[in-house]
Amino acid sequence: MEASIYGLQIIKNADLEELRELGSGTYGTVYHGKWRGTDVAIKRIKKSCFSGRSSEQERLTRDFWREAQILSNLHHPNVVAFYGVVPDGTGGTLATVTEYMVNGSLRHVLLKKDRSLDRRKKLIIAMDAAFGMEYLHSKNIVHFDLKCDNLLVNLRDPQRPICKVGDFGLSRIKRNTLVSGGVRGTLPWMAPELLNGSSSRVSEKVDVFSFGISMWEILTGEEPYENMHCGAIIGGIVKNSLRPQIPENCDPEWRKLMEECWSPEPEIRPSFTEITNRLRSMSIMLQSKGSNNLTTGHVKPNISS
Repeated sequence: MEASIYGLQIIKNADLEELRELGSGTYGTVYHGKWRGTDVAIKRIKKSCFSGRSSEQERLTRDFWREAQILSNLHHPNVVAFYGVVPDGTGGTLATVTEYMVNGSLRHVLLKKDRSLDRRKKLIIAMDAAFGMEYLHSKNIVHFDLKCDNLLVNLRDPQRPICKVGDFGLSRIKRNTLVSGGVRGTLPWMAPELLNGSSSRVSEKVDVFSFGISMWEILTGEEPYENMHCGAIIGGIVKNSLRPQIPENCDPEWRKLMEECWSPEPEIRPSFTEITNRLRSMSIMLQSKGSNNLTTGHVKPNISS
């Protein structure tokens, strides 16, 4: 019924083949699978995501279909493609089917230290992510949970990595399983205005803040504030005394952009259009110089390439 209203592609459960589990979370489980021979990611949503009083269940289900409709209308080379909805999963569960990205999340790639990404590749990946975000913002969609976990990559071409923004839809539903309900996002990537109750200032600029933190992840390959407790992180972000420590040998242009992105003042943070322009000019500069490291100084020999 809903599908016809929302004009969505309906995918029959029988047409899907599950190959292996990619990960699971509060909202359900994601699989690498095939849809009529094509590689896809299948996200099966837990029944509990739609639990609650019947009025609440109806609202959540309506939200799911509405968000699926929004996602199915997004078409950009740096945004993970949304193929359709599976209404007839086992036990009446819902599932979504999206493009499959062969190397998984950027976070996963950064953790595998052997997969050393040189400066040029890091720039391309950051640029791709910024292009995807620029497109989402042009469609008035705020991601709310931008981080390297939600940036998906394909590194098959050794010359040209591909990065796409993923996992931004169904955010309301996913969050509903969390106690907070109202707050969306992941702590270290969350802008101060999301944490200090100044809700009137919450705008698409929360994604720019998260992008700044993601740039730091791409630069260092580390997780921000790894050994700190939640309370200390919240306090630090709200007081604006806490930001990840930038390596001394960081490229000055990258540093400047990153710091502007995570500025406490939303107005000071650049738009994604400005971010893409600045990353592009950094990339052009790099090509003309022929240097290959985002951090100056000692360069580890990259045997693999």
